[in-house]
Amino acid sequence: MSTTFSPTIAIIGGGFGGITMAARLKMAGFHDFVVLEADSGPGGTWYSNTYPGSEVDVHSRIYSLPFKDYEWSRTHARRDELYRYIEEALDDFDIRRHFRFNTRVSAARWDEDAKSWHLSLDGGAVETYHVVVSAVGLLSDPKEIAWPGVDRFEGRLFHSQRWPADLDLRDKRVAVVGVGSTAAQIVPAIAPDVRQMYVYQREPGWILPKGDRTYDRADLVRLSSPLNRKIERLRLLAKSEWAHTYQPIYLTGSKRNKRGERIALEYLNTMFGDRPDLKKALTPTYAFSGKRRVLSDDYFPALKRDNVELVPHSVSELTATGIIDSTGEERDVDVVVAAIGYKASTFLSSLDVTGRGGKRLREEWRDGAYAFVGMAVPDFPNFYMMYGPNTNGGAPITMMHDQQAHYVVANVRRMARRGIRVIDVRRRAVRLYNRWLQGRMENTAWLEGNNYFKGPHGQIVTQWRDGLLLYGFLLRALRLPGSRAE
Repeated sequence: MSTTFSPTIAIIGGGFGGITMAARLKMAGFHDFVVLEADSGPGGTWYSNTYPGSEVDVHSRIYSLPFKDYEWSRTHARRDELYRYIEEALDDFDIRRHFRFNTRVSAARWDEDAKSWHLSLDGGAVETYHVVVSAVGLLSDPKEIAWPGVDRFEGRLFHSQRWPADLDLRDKRVAVVGVGSTAAQIVPAIAPDVRQMYVYQREPGWILPKGDRTYDRADLVRLSSPLNRKIERLRLLAKSEWAHTYQPIYLTGSKRNKRGERIALEYLNTMFGDRPDLKKALTPTYAFSGKRRVLSDDYFPALKRDNVELVPHSVSELTATGIIDSTGEERDVDVVVAAIGYKASTFLSSLDVTGRGGKRLREEWRDGAYAFVGMAVPDFPNFYMMYGPNTNGGAPITMMHDQQAHYVVANVRRMARRGIRVIDVRRRAVRLYNRWLQGRMENTAWLEGNNYFKGPHGQIVTQWRDGLLLYGFLLRALRLPGSRAE
C-alpha cells in the first residue's frame, strides 16, 4: 500500500472484536498493529469463561466470524469448540504474531503535541500509537462480590468467570447466586455431581426453550458442503434481521413480544404444572424482554431435581459456613458460585482513558455512556470502540464487530492516503445521533425492567434495536459528515 503516513495501531483486547479488527486490518494491507491481551491466550470471554456448561446463545453459524467458515458440530457451539475456532482464526489470517498476551493496558492518554496515544501497561511500561481501538468487550469486567461476610466465609467463593481449575464438586453443598444466562448453563451442568444445590434468585427471568442440539449424521453430511453452509448462514442472518426490524420482540405490545411472552408462560406451565410453588416463584412480574431473555432447555428440568432447591430470595450475607438470605434463613454450603454478572453499563471500566485537555472518558460518561454510532466520542481523537455504547442486542455481535472493523479501516485508510494525523468526531453530530437513538428506545421493554442495559438516569446505554442493515448503513453514511480531520 502506497501511503503518505503510516499510522501505528493498538487494539486492546483479543476476543472476537479484537480478532475481527486485526483480521480486517491485515486484509486491508495494514501490518503495523498490535493486539494487547491481558489474558494468556486469545478469545476474551471464551478464554476466561471455563465454567461447566459454557456455550453460546446464538446459532453457531451466525456467531462465527463473517470471513471464516467452519463445520460446527452443534447448533449452538460450546466453549471448547469456540475456542478451537478462535485459535484457528489467528493462524488462518496470520495475526497471531501481532498478539501480545499477558499484557494488560490500564490507561490511555492522548498527547496533543505528538498526535498520539500513550498506553500505560501493568508493570509501568508506556507505549505510543497513533490509533487505539478498544475491544475490551461488554461482558468482561466482573462485578465485585460485595456481600457482608465475604471475608469470613471458609468455603470456596468465586465469580463464575473465574472458575477454579482444581474445583471438585462431588459430595459438595453448592450455592449458585444468580439466575441469568450463565447460571442457567452452570446449574444443569453441575447438578448431577453435587450433593445439594441452592439456586438464589433475586428476580425470575423470562426463559424460552433454546432448541440447541448436536448435529446428527444427516446434518453433518448436508453441512459438509460449503454452499449449504453459506445458504444456512444467509437464512439465519435474514431471519435475525427480520426479527430485529419488524415488530421486534423487545418492543412492548408488539406481536412478537406478546407471542414470546405466551411461549414463555406456556413453557413454565408445561414444566411446572405439577409444581405450583416453582411455577409461581419462576413467573416474572415485569414486561417480557425487560431484561436479557434466557434460552435453555435444561435449566427448568434441573430445578426439579431432588438435590436442587430454588431459593427465591436475594443473598443478605455470608457466614463462616453458609449463606443467609433476605428472609433471614441460613443454609450451610461448601461452595458459592457468584453468577452475578458484569459492569456492562460502565463501559471501559477496566481502562482509564484521558483525551484532549485532560478530559477523562469516565467523567464524560458520568451521566451515562454514549458514542457516535457506538464507536467514537468527541475530544478522544483516533480512539474507537468495538462493542461500544448502544451496539448490543440488535444483531449477532460478530456481525456488528465486522461492520465496526470496516469503519475503523476506512478511517485508517483515509489517514494513510491523505497524510491525516487526527480524526475526531463532531460534537453536534454525536448529539443529534444520540437524540435520535434514545428516541428509538421509547416503548421498548428495556426501559421497564431491572437490567444491565441502563445508565445512571435510566436511559438505555447498551442496546441497539434496529438490526444490522441499518447499523451498517449509518456507519458508512455518517462516517465523513460525523467526523473532522486534522
